[in-house]
Amino acid sequence: MRLRRRLLFVLAAALGAAMIALPAVAGSETGPATVTAINSEGVYKEQRHYWSPALVTVGAGGAVTFANPSSEVRHGLEWTGGPSAPSCGGIPSGSLGATAWHGECTFAQPGTYTFRCTVHPYEMTGTVTVNPNGTTTTTTSTGTEPGPPAGAGVTTGPATAPQVAAPVSLLAGSAAQAIRLARSQRGRSVSGSVKVSQAGAGGRLEVDLLAGRASLADAGHGGQVQVGRLVRSSLPAGAVSFKVTLGARGRRALRAHRSLSLSVRIVLSTRGGAGVTVTRGVRLHA
Repeated sequence: MRLRRRLLFVLAAALGAAMIALPAVAGSETGPATVTAINSEGVYKEQRHYWSPALVTVGAGGAVTFANPSSEVRHGLEWTGGPSAPSCGGIPSGSLGATAWHGECTFAQPGTYTFRCTVHPYEMTGTVTVNPNGTTTTTTSTGTEPGPPAGAGVTTGPATAPQVAAPVSLLAGSAAQAIRLARSQRGRSVSGSVKVSQAGAGGRLEVDLLAGRASLADAGHGGQVQVGRLVRSSLPAGAVSFKVTLGARGRRALRAHRSLSLSVRIVLSTRGGAGVTVTRGVRLHA
C-alpha cells in the first residue's frame, strides 16, 4: 500500500512538471527572428551603428524581420552573399536607406547569407544561416555601453574582438581630437582633416555631405539627400586632409538660401571591414 502511494505521488509530480513545461515549449515557437539596427555612442563620443543580433539561424523556408526603429538615423539593407537572393518586402533600397522602417525576408534555400547596411557598410554586417532541417534559433547577445554586444557587426565568431576594438583604434586619439572640422565654413566645399592611427593606415576614407530634403525643395520634405561625396584609399598614418565639393543640387540650394546646413558623415574603414563612423554638423555660407 505504501509503495503504491509513493508511485502515485511520483506519477502525479511528473504530470505536474509536464503541465508546467508545456507552455514554455509552446511559447518558444514565436514568429520570425527580428534583427534591429542599433545606434549608440562610444566612449569617445563617436557614433556607432550595428545589427542586433548580427548572427541568426533559421530553417529552410523561414523568415527574418529587419527593422530600423530610429526616426533620425537612416539605415538600409543589402545582401552581399548567399546561394540565392532571399524574397524581401518592406526593405528600403538605395545607398541612403531610410528611417523608421521594418521589412521581412524569406529564405527558400539552405546556406549562409551575408548582409550589410547600405549607409554604414563597414560597421553594420551580419549573417543569416539557413538550416535544411527546419531548425530555427536566434543568437542573442547582451552588453553595456560603450561598445556593441559581442557578435554585433561581424560575420564570424573569431572576428568579434577585433571588430569591437578596431573602430576606436583607427583614429589617433578620440574623435574630438582626431577629426578637425569647422562648424561654419564659406564657399561651395567643406574642408577638414582626420588623424589616422597606425592601425588605420592603408584604409579607406569616405566623406559624405548630406542635406535635408526641405532645404533642397524636394517633395516629401523628410530625410536627407547626398549632395557631395569624397573617397580616398590607401590612407597614410597621420593627418589626412579632405575637401568635398557640393554637387549641382547643393550649389543651387546654397545660391537660393545663401547658407546650407549639412550633415558631414565621415567613415574610416580597413580592408578587413572594421570601421568607425562620425557625423558632424556644418553650416556652409555662400
